[in-house]
Amino acid sequence: MAFTNIWHKLHLHRQKVIFAVSFILCVFGTAQVHAQKKVKAENKPGYDEKRIHYGFYLGMPFTRYNVEHSQAYADQLPGGVAVNAKTRPGFFPGLVLNVRLLEYLDARFLPGVGFYGRSINFDNMPTNDDRPAFDDATISSTMIELPLLLKYRAKRRGNFRMYFVGGVKPGIDLGSRKDTDTGEKIRTEKRDLALEYGVGLDIFYPYFKFAPELRFSHGLLNQKASYQSSYSNLIDKMTNHNVSFILFFE
Repeated sequence: MAFTNIWHKLHLHRQKVIFAVSFILCVFGTAQVHAQKKVKAENKPGYDEKRIHYGFYLGMPFTRYNVEHSQAYADQLPGGVAVNAKTRPGFFPGLVLNVRLLEYLDARFLPGVGFYGRSINFDNMPTNDDRPAFDDATISSTMIELPLLLKYRAKRRGNFRMYFVGGVKPGIDLGSRKDTDTGEKIRTEKRDLALEYGVGLDIFYPYFKFAPELRFSHGLLNQKASYQSSYSNLIDKMTNHNVSFILFFE
């Protein structure tokens, strides 16, 4: 319970969390620049001339549903059930296929598998003894994700380079119909499509390129499936939203 409360507090202060991660990226990049000022030779000097290169990545997202309440929810206010999404951590690994398009523009295909456990809190739920209670519906998802992004690279400065990415991410949920964790409270759709964008820092080492990246993902499709229950009737629409810290090795 304490662990869950910690992630709930992260949701309440997500802007501070995003700022902190961005600050860490900047500090980390600055420290690396100062540490390698004395190194005159560029690592992997012909890297950008390669048409295609490969790699892998590890990502940690802070994920939640963006919930839009239904008319049934509005009708039972005030004093009715309160429905709020909670931020939870996740994990996703994947592979990298990078194709050079122009001098400073790449196309990136990043197939991976995402493991998520998004939660919705139902507070003041009615019970048989007329005592209000709260309940959490946790929807566990194992997603096959296929991000297709464009990467705009700044000019390389020594062994460092900033970049921006943006594109779309289709996804397929392998277990959306099982609903084992929710007890049939809420069902979700099998497919999703998200808009993604982010910023990162390429760091060139003698044998590989390392890149920490901060990426934002906003779901475009309603994930609430047609299913009638006292829980799902209070929700009209819910979409996936992630803030992810990703480490690339290429």
